[in-house]
Amino acid sequence: MWARSTAALVGAILSVGCLAPPPPIVVDTPFGAVRAGDADEAGEMALLLEKLAPRVKELLPGAQDRPIDVWVQEELAVYLFHERPESVRGFTLLENEFEAKRIHLQSGGQSPWYLAHELVHALIGPSWAPLPGILEEGLGDVVAEALNPEYQEHIRAHRLLNASAFTGGLALEVVYREPGSGPRSSWPEVATETALVLGPGHGHDELRRLLATPRSALHENWSDIPESFYGIAWLYVARIVERVGLEGLHELCLRAEREGLALVPLAWLEEAAELPIEALDARFLATCFDRRTMQTALFLQPEPFAAVMLDALIPLHRRLGFREVFQRAQPGLRLWNDSELRLGYYNGPIYGVMRRGWQTIEARPATLTAP
Repeated sequence: MWARSTAALVGAILSVGCLAPPPPIVVDTPFGAVRAGDADEAGEMALLLEKLAPRVKELLPGAQDRPIDVWVQEELAVYLFHERPESVRGFTLLENEFEAKRIHLQSGGQSPWYLAHELVHALIGPSWAPLPGILEEGLGDVVAEALNPEYQEHIRAHRLLNASAFTGGLALEVVYREPGSGPRSSWPEVATETALVLGPGHGHDELRRLLATPRSALHENWSDIPESFYGIAWLYVARIVERVGLEGLHELCLRAEREGLALVPLAWLEEAAELPIEALDARFLATCFDRRTMQTALFLQPEPFAAVMLDALIPLHRRLGFREVFQRAQPGLRLWNDSELRLGYYNGPIYGVMRRGWQTIEARPATLTAP
């Protein structure tokens, strides 16, 4: 979702005419100047910078006490005619490894999340150098969660779904009642186990390679960093911070430096997170979802969840209409702790996606896979 520009600036090589022009409206703050296309947007981002910058400095061990400028752009760019992937909503431009020049944010969207994340990149200090490069992305999201609790479930669900590329998908159990003639309590329950797969997966060996890559080589090894990398980075950092705090994660970096190591070893990360790479599978990922996180995941990715639900409900298709399925069979998802999340019109986009898919259910290829 974000990208860091880790190369040194090459303005001396490229013509100044190739540089994207700075947004015209400037608002100065004690923490840096904010530039945007209009006064309202510049003012709003300036207030947000004044709110978040001191809190990031306070929360993040080893943070630098320095100002940082922010550019808000309709199209993210340092140089003209250089397009960035649609998934990128912001990046931090560096002059040197721990010397940020400015933050670029895309206009609109979830600015508190994006800005808090980028402030971590902009203010992180050299004592964090032994942290594997991708984990800095996870650190940015974990700090953004802490400072913006209104985005906590969104960030958590989004990153867990991203991480599913490293777990072989997300294990799901679809449940419903088989309608009968007696009281509903006597109707037999039907349960279908499956795995939700959102896209191409990554093996454990690639994860080991990723967690052994320093920040300076991250973009050299992967020119376009997949969102799945951000997901697994959030998962490891979040678990470490839950157990030992940000100070404990920082201490791993200090310990590595004391012992003359270029990077925090994988074994230390696995131990601190209580998550060996071999334990990453679809069923493990399912244990990371509670009801609220799963509900948010349904909202974020309604189409793949709807496909899984419809596959499981095929036996009811010729017998019940769509509304009857929800009124009588009451389908839902059983979570790892045996609680059930029943689906209905109140579940947001997934209900509409399933309603449209119900009409063509016989023409749909089966997508169920074993978890």
